[in-house]
Amino acid sequence: MFSAFGLALAIALTAAGTWSLVDDSRGSEAEATVLDVEQRGRRTLVTVQFETSGGEVCEADFRVAVDENRAVATGDRIRVRHSDSRPCVSVREVGDHSRWYMILIAAVLLTAFGILAYVAWRRPRPPLPLRYAGMP
Repeated sequence: MFSAFGLALAIALTAAGTWSLVDDSRGSEAEATVLDVEQRGRRTLVTVQFETSGGEVCEADFRVAVDENRAVATGDRIRVRHSDSRPCVSVREVGDHSRWYMILIAAVLLTAFGILAYVAWRRPRPPLPLRYAGMP
């Protein structure tokens, strides 16, 4: 039961990760103005405003992942990438490749739960003949 649930979850994660990467690749880049910068220990969170190629003005928050953007200040301009279907929600910096981690983790889980499901669901071996019953 556990392996079936895990396999279904891994398939769903792999599909979601693949769809996210495809949607992101259909998106485009834009020049964004930094509206707010918040330092939380080693993490830097920024709020940016940008205009999509379709003319929609968006405001988005995200964690800075590219080293050269860690020292941004309010009013600076940075390049962002947004998805095609959700341009104001799915925003990240140009050069941020962290979305690939999700698909890699999903693929590892898919492999692991696939092996577990195979082991759990395979046909049992026939019992040994009685003449070999006492042998190691």
